[in-house]
Amino acid sequence: MNRWLAVLLLAGCATLQAWAQAPSGQKSTEQAPASDPTSQAPQAPDNHAAAPASPAEQAAATTPAQSEFPLDKFKEFSAIMTGGPVPGSDSDVHIYRSGNLMRIEGPVGNYFITDLAKQESHGIAPPGCLKIGYVYSRSFPFSVSAPFKTYQRVPVGEEKVDGHVCRVEDVLVTNPKHHNSTSTIRLWEAEDLQGFPVKAELRPKGGAPPPHMTYKNVVLGPQDPTLFMVPNDCQSSGGFVPPKKAPPASTPKKAPAGN
Repeated sequence: MNRWLAVLLLAGCATLQAWAQAPSGQKSTEQAPASDPTSQAPQAPDNHAAAPASPAEQAAATTPAQSEFPLDKFKEFSAIMTGGPVPGSDSDVHIYRSGNLMRIEGPVGNYFITDLAKQESHGIAPPGCLKIGYVYSRSFPFSVSAPFKTYQRVPVGEEKVDGHVCRVEDVLVTNPKHHNSTSTIRLWEAEDLQGFPVKAELRPKGGAPPPHMTYKNVVLGPQDPTLFMVPNDCQSSGGFVPPKKAPPASTPKKAPAGN
């Protein structure tokens, strides 16, 4: 069980972290140090035209950037989530959020607690727990929020999803810590759920199929705080922590001969 937990948590978190740091098709804008112009070798002409900007990027060019992620207002809720941003996460799972903590349940009593503010997760299973310094992948897109990022919201239109009338918008997320790389998340925000997304889609560049998530049985409101408890012996550990075992009974020492 501990091996399953470690593989699942590490794979999901590392995959999402890689996406967040280097979105598909995004090139670094960091420049090399300047050097003597007379010593530079002539450069070959660039025969590749720049890829045209998407409609969302074109619209965002005239839309002021915002400092607040639109999903930050949903601090207390529960839902059933289907799908995820990485392969192998297409099953139905119960998710819960209270403040900056999210709980994502797995099979046979396993679950994950992600701290969105600290950007770290704990995986809890019957044998013990695992702590890692990444968000769990299925906390996406709520885990995208960060105070140093900027967001641009581009209206797309309206659409009905699972009986909900939704406002559809693209959210362009710019990360200045990674050369101002920009990624796009499309949200279907249900009018009868105060704008909670009943569908979210990560829209990678290059025409790849977009991973998506859907949400049903959404309940907005305070959650049971005991759902987000983490074992004390897991909080200070960087690896898998097995359950504590009772120490073996001590064997009485023999008295020295001649006494």
